[in-house]
Amino acid sequence: MSSPPRSPSCTQSGGGAVVLRPPEFDCARVTQAREEMLILLNRGAASLLVDLGACSTVCACCGVPALVRVFRRARALGTAFHVIAPRSAQARRPLEDAQRVSREPFPLVTASEA
Repeated sequence: MSSPPRSPSCTQSGGGAVVLRPPEFDCARVTQAREEMLILLNRGAASLLVDLGACSTVCACCGVPALVRVFRRARALGTAFHVIAPRSAQARRPLEDAQRVSREPFPLVTASEA
């Protein structure tokens, strides 16, 4: 596997697992984060964990669709994909809403489950 993109929010652990920790998941930052995730998947990451635990903002209009797109790509490649839910109830709400209405919900876990 090639090395992950140079990003302060991206780390790689043993076994090819990649952890992405965007500082926020709002419209201003989601495009770059989505592209980083897709690059990691296309380079053969064994698993991808998106840690949104510290985020205070998750945008429902662009953040959630980005996660759905990355989840579908990961599933097509056979790559494990999980999202750690934000600690903030306000930031977690768009993700939980997406879980309830989606026919293909992406795995949403708490930090203790990851």
